Amino acid sequence: MKYVESTLLPGERFVCEGHPCFWAMGPRITLSLLLMVWGVLVGTMGTSPLAAVGFFAGGLALFCASLLAWWTTEFAVTNKRVVARFGAVRRQTVELTLAKIESVRIEQSLIGRIFDYGSLVVGGGGLIATPIPGISNPHEFRRMVFLAQEAEEPVPLRLVA
Repeated sequence: MKYVESTLLPGERFVCEGHPCFWAMGPRITLSLLLMVWGVLVGTMGTSPLAAVGFFAGGLALFCASLLAWWTTEFAVTNKRVVARFGAVRRQTVELTLAKIESVRIEQSLIGRIFDYGSLVVGGGGLIATPIPGISNPHEFRRMVFLAQEAEEPVPLRLVA
């Protein structure tokens, strides 16, 4: 949560932190592992060492890109805003005030419903609908956005000794 923590305003606190779902990366990781295995198999046959290195390197690059996308995705609901950042090379940041948000739509595939992940599409008056992809437990995240909107006065956290 390095980016989200660095953008907190004075008096702003976290309500909910979201996490990317590893299952959302499943197809890319599966393809990368298949390419690496194919590269090893072609390499052991000895027919084309250059093709073997190409398959293995392509699979390894795809695997590293998937892990990098998973590590660089962060999002949170604060008592004032929804803040999200995703992407390593082509970084996208979303910072929306809670007052401007009118709708939070969840898009899930069949696999997403089974493994409880999906994309949130946040929209509001005059705002372009902004998708936040690959969120784990998107229904809870949507609920926290609406709860943060309904809270008129933020409740400070109290530590019990």
